[in-house]
Amino acid sequence: MNIRHIAISLSLVWGCSLTGAAQEAERSSSSINLSPNSPSDVIIPFAINGEGKRFTPTWGLDQAWISEQNMRKGLRHMEPENVTIGRSCFSMKAPLTDDGKVQGDQITRLRQRNSILRLAGTNLPLVLTADQEAGSDESYVKNSVANTENWARMINAHVEWMQENTQFPVAGVSPFNEPDYWSVEEGATIERHRDVARILKEQYPAFADNKIAIVGGNTLNDDKALNWYNGGKQYYDWGNTHQLAGSMANYKAYYDQLARDGKVGYNDEMHNVAEAMIGLEHGMTVGIWWGFDSRARGEFCQISRHGERIAYGEHASNWTAASVYRHDDGRVKAFVGSSERQAYTTTYQFVSTEREVYYDGHGPMHEYCMEIPGGTGYQKGQTNAERVIDVTWGEDVAPSFVADGRYTIANCATGNILVAKDGNIVLYKAADANKYYQWDVHLVDPRIGGDYSFYTFESADNKKLRPNVLNNSTIDGTNVLAYAEADVPLGNEQWYLEYAGNGYYFIRSRETALYLSSANSVKSNGTNIVTKVRETDANRLKRQMWRFMPIGITYETVAPATPTGLLAEAGNASVRLSWTPGNEEDLDGYMILRAPKDTEQWNTIARKVKGSSYTDNTCRQGVTYIYKVKAIDLAENMSEASAIAEATPTGERGLVGQWEMDDNLYDITSNMMDGAMQATPTYTATHQSGTKALSLSNNKKTYLQLPYEIANSDELTITLWVNWRDNSSSWQRLFDFGYDTDHYMFLTPSNGKNMRFAIKNGGNELTIDCPSKLDVLKWRHVAVTIGKDKTAIYVNGEEVASSTGIDIKPSDIRPLLNYIGRSQFSSDPFLTAYIDDARIYNYALTADEVKNVMENVNSGIAPATGKEKAAPVIYGMDGIRRNEMRKGINIVNGKKQVRN
Repeated sequence: MNIRHIAISLSLVWGCSLTGAAQEAERSSSSINLSPNSPSDVIIPFAINGEGKRFTPTWGLDQAWISEQNMRKGLRHMEPENVTIGRSCFSMKAPLTDDGKVQGDQITRLRQRNSILRLAGTNLPLVLTADQEAGSDESYVKNSVANTENWARMINAHVEWMQENTQFPVAGVSPFNEPDYWSVEEGATIERHRDVARILKEQYPAFADNKIAIVGGNTLNDDKALNWYNGGKQYYDWGNTHQLAGSMANYKAYYDQLARDGKVGYNDEMHNVAEAMIGLEHGMTVGIWWGFDSRARGEFCQISRHGERIAYGEHASNWTAASVYRHDDGRVKAFVGSSERQAYTTTYQFVSTEREVYYDGHGPMHEYCMEIPGGTGYQKGQTNAERVIDVTWGEDVAPSFVADGRYTIANCATGNILVAKDGNIVLYKAADANKYYQWDVHLVDPRIGGDYSFYTFESADNKKLRPNVLNNSTIDGTNVLAYAEADVPLGNEQWYLEYAGNGYYFIRSRETALYLSSANSVKSNGTNIVTKVRETDANRLKRQMWRFMPIGITYETVAPATPTGLLAEAGNASVRLSWTPGNEEDLDGYMILRAPKDTEQWNTIARKVKGSSYTDNTCRQGVTYIYKVKAIDLAENMSEASAIAEATPTGERGLVGQWEMDDNLYDITSNMMDGAMQATPTYTATHQSGTKALSLSNNKKTYLQLPYEIANSDELTITLWVNWRDNSSSWQRLFDFGYDTDHYMFLTPSNGKNMRFAIKNGGNELTIDCPSKLDVLKWRHVAVTIGKDKTAIYVNGEEVASSTGIDIKPSDIRPLLNYIGRSQFSSDPFLTAYIDDARIYNYALTADEVKNVMENVNSGIAPATGKEKAAPVIYGMDGIRRNEMRKGINIVNGKKQVRN
């Protein structure tokens, strides 16, 4: 499977399309990684090394709903050090004794909860709230002065029992639980809540001087939170709400108000990572998870306590949010979340502005889109969806692993294969012709319920047979069974992948976060598979490392030979690499690595390149880079790196890219800046130059995307022939280069009145207007030149507008999402036009040069195609001039061709 085929497969899996360039013949350049997507509802730009915002949250787990499994899951996924508060309950089921003490069932339920909470430590601070499961004695619930005093006395009695019988500090109490919803049962009113708080503070020493916090009404509906808080805020130390109803605007406004009042922002029943993300942005500092799901929540708690938030975005009316965090150890993760009961389907697009990265192993790319599912109304189709995405880069990145494929799964310690046999999951020696040695690997459906960051492994011999953790156990060393019952995979049949390096993965359980592990290192058949904590010994750790092998490929660990003869040729906006091809029969391609010179900041910029040459067009003009190449085989074994080659894209004034649109989206210059489209390109015989033109229509998939670095220069010229076919909609784009709605430069044929060029770099938008010069159904040549002293618009070779007041350079923006026919703004229409002979120069053409381009005259300007250039001069690291390019032999469909 070649790189482009991998990109297509991933696009189908993750809801992002890549066709167009992908449908052209293979071209070995960075352009194969372009991944055009339909407009997203929200764009989240982030800079890996950018300044972040640090929070100091307190995260905890809940035992108001008694569940030992919930506690164990939370501790495993969050890691115990990040569980620093808990929630327990006082019980209203029985009256107090004559001397004001708790008794009977009240004590039983306290002890039951405490035994579970001790899993997180005997000194875990706790917040007590009303036990809705137990019911209420009539001495408490009637709304009277006496019963209000009884309620306060009952709370104090529970606190006294805790102080006398446990080491758990009581950090706070919530007098009523969801009082806006349970008011009939508990007799709760805003006034009664206030009075209970007042009595506790005035009459009971445990609450004097704010030793124990009084928590405002923990409303189910965040729309009601402010009313309950305002009704007694003089007595409340913490404000509290959670989100099972209400608007995001009111959820945010509530925590904003608490911050202004100097009160602690608290959510005692978080149901989704969205509540945590949004709350932190607006002043919430304490959050307790109700029913703990798994990975996304756990990793968010870890990274938010030990890292910085470097990007955030939300869709308020859809009740969804997303963020990107950088851990103090350098890891970067993106999160998406939604309201449990109110979310609507939302698309998010993450954009890495500094460097190309891998999103859950997909890449290298700057952009990544995903859809988080929602419903159609309150509790109609919502799935409480959330997800975490690993953002990675470097010299050793996760393999180009493709879900919805069939694999054998090999164990590093034993070399044996994962097998479903006789009701158990065990290891056997390789024999992949048998279907019970093979696994169909699938991403879970985003609507599976809750977190959907997981895979399932189904036996090719029995589609429902899956690895299943015995009894959902969180205990270290639990057996893994082969189970076949439910059509929808159970939580303990879902797994996530954590890259272990050198082509291996750790496989972790959704239910427990424990690692799939061989019970020992014995290489004979039948070794049991268990779930265990991560091993610390290097040899034992290999028991927990796995490779996914395509069917027909035998697991082995012999690496290919190190590539030799790496050469680098610098162009004005690219570097062409070539090397001596290897001759191993199982060679699967080459990994291309790049770093800025004098650094060790290596990144894998291409994976499994077929052949022995590659053009890097994601490099920056004028920056010196070092390159090296590794060979990789079909079993994911990687060679040592080649000798280093060095090159500097010259930035020489000239043509960076030219697209003739003659039945393909190729850039005909040596920079190979090939374009890509989400839809299959349509070409028309109605053209201005060459033989064809590209047809664009007002459709979210019919636009042309150009490579990431195509417009990253101090000066710039964009020219193209356009035949505008529908002028009924304003704000169409001839081009729009940027990466969000605050960073762009565009040309629209009409904003309703004028043709406009606009440029913005986070501050004010600068514009040039002129009466629209494009006639419908007529070919017109359009150019925009952005120079040091002047920016100008040309139509048919004549200047129609200009300005000397634009001081933003294209390189200031560093545009990454470079569109012809599409806007950075999702609400703007797509262009309906024919496009022909588009060109980009890395300097501002003069008026005469613009006219020459229109007339396709090359005299006086840089060569239009690079075809007239002399044979390239190539230098290796030894400084010896090389006069010939080495020819590579492709490996086709993963199989070696005979090499001469």
